Amino acid sequence: MGLWSNLKKQSKNIESSEIEWPNRIVTLDDKNFDNFIKKFPVAIVDFWASWCAPCKTMAPRLRRLCSIYRNRAAFGKIDIQKYQKISKKYNISSIPTLIFFRYGKVIKSSFGVKSVGKIKTLIDDEVEKLK
Repeated sequence: MGLWSNLKKQSKNIESSEIEWPNRIVTLDDKNFDNFIKKFPVAIVDFWASWCAPCKTMAPRLRRLCSIYRNRAAFGKIDIQKYQKISKKYNISSIPTLIFFRYGKVIKSSFGVKSVGKIKTLIDDEVEKLK
């Protein structure tokens, strides 16, 4: 059985109602990052920096998406300047970067400023796979 089949089977074994979903974008650091990405069937992490203007453009879009996908996807953000070891681990070379995880495994990534609609399409693809 392939990796994707195993992840899909694993995600179906955990009912969405059993997961304690965050109701906001979680600020991640080196202490909670691994637990966050491993806990959810769809976790989206925003790699950003405080000096990055495009990152500031993405922030309200991600807050909106967090509200739209409540109890279906978890959103987190991590400052690449404060947590360089994590950004190096995921080869972050430009920001903003969104990385999509399924129980800790990278399933896709997106670079640069994206519209709510474009990000929504990326999320919908992953949420649909869980059905």
